[in-house]
Amino acid sequence: MFKGIGIIAAGALALAPLAPALAAGISKSQIAQSLSDKGYSVQDFKANMLAVTVGEYVVLVGVDGADADVSYITYLNGIRLGEGGHKFLSRFNSEVKFGRAYIDRDGDLALQMDRNSSGGVTLKNVESDFEVFLLLISKFLSDYQAQGSV
Repeated sequence: MFKGIGIIAAGALALAPLAPALAAGISKSQIAQSLSDKGYSVQDFKANMLAVTVGEYVVLVGVDGADADVSYITYLNGIRLGEGGHKFLSRFNSEVKFGRAYIDRDGDLALQMDRNSSGGVTLKNVESDFEVFLLLISKFLSDYQAQGSV
């Protein structure tokens, strides 16, 4: 019996790259529809990514990863970190356990939050996570402004 399960699992893994973008059973189009229904402007961005415009920011929602994660990323192009920038980022990251701020390889400031959805995720989870990510952006901006010029 275990041998049969192993064969089925191996077959599923082999076919995984051929499947549409899924987050542990929820498709990219379902996520797009759900966020659109909440009033957000949602655009197809890449094969496994949506671009959601919220005010002056674009939140990229990655709906398929190696382990079926859902990722939320935004770039804060108007923020310039001075000499104290790395200290500020380190403090922010130590205070916020569900997301992170970093400078990407192009030198852009990014905020990111991931949900491990390999055990399953619902559209309500995605909607809730999206709202939490928007709060993360607000917290970062508030903390940045409270610091003055860092």
